[in-house]
Amino acid sequence: MKKIIIGAILISFAFILSGCDAKGDVATSSAAIDKAKTLETVEVKVDYLLEQAEYFYDTEQYQEAVDLAEYILKYLDKNSPEAKKLLEDAKDALLEKVNDEIKGFSL
Repeated sequence: MKKIIIGAILISFAFILSGCDAKGDVATSSAAIDKAKTLETVEVKVDYLLEQAEYFYDTEQYQEAVDLAEYILKYLDKNSPEAKKLLEDAKDALLEKVNDEIKGFSL
């Protein structure tokens, strides 16, 4: 039992030190991609980029979310259901935002 607890603690520290838990720790999608390139595995890179994309989406930075989802699908995991869903949602939100802005200019 002690070994399991110690193992879990070590894994937690490794995860924290890798920077993969820092949602929204970068200002742009290109900075997130640069940081992801320093991570060890494709799975960790995808998880990190999805987390950053979700942050961008949640803060209404839809184009940044689109850019990260497209990067994941093009270069890391073309079948990622999470990236596909996020891409669809971010594009829809971006389109809605643009339409709202256009309506604001209409008289």
